[in-house]
Amino acid sequence: MSLGLITRSGRVLTARLLKGDSIEGITHCAIGDGDETFTDPLNPPDVSVDQTALKHERARKRYYKITFLREDPEGVLEVNGVRYSETGLESQIIGVFFRFDEAEANGVTIREYGFFGGNVEYINGHQSDYAEGSVHDPVTNPSGQVKRPGYLYEVKNIPDFNKTSDTRVELVGIIKI
Repeated sequence: MSLGLITRSGRVLTARLLKGDSIEGITHCAIGDGDETFTDPLNPPDVSVDQTALKHERARKRYYKITFLREDPEGVLEVNGVRYSETGLESQIIGVFFRFDEAEANGVTIREYGFFGGNVEYINGHQSDYAEGSVHDPVTNPSGQVKRPGYLYEVKNIPDFNKTSDTRVELVGIIKI
């Protein structure tokens, strides 16, 4: 299975971070069920470098941990066939960890995910780090929970993962510099 695709907006986010702009790096993961082009559950359609959002976002969550990693054949974290261990030392590998807990996003057929950064903002009064639904305009759709989506850094379509009951979903973004 292919790796996720770094989008143009992800490259802009990286450039702004390197420039020293007052902006956050990768902070959120969004999951969605894709669009009508996703007809074969085992053969996801290609994503586009020009995407700025998921095709059909269903839920979004803030990271719970960011840490330095090192490649380690005995490591407990395995991503795309490579094992990693956390390290207290600075390294060229960063892991950004997201967890959709028990009751979050149940019933969603997860076909796409994306990592977002750049000062993502939920609507005023939203207290949780979890938001359901999609990116909504606060004027035209005030029931939405995401006010500013941020920059889509990486996007990937994946074979169907139908989360129909209370199960936890863990996603980890691995960034190698």
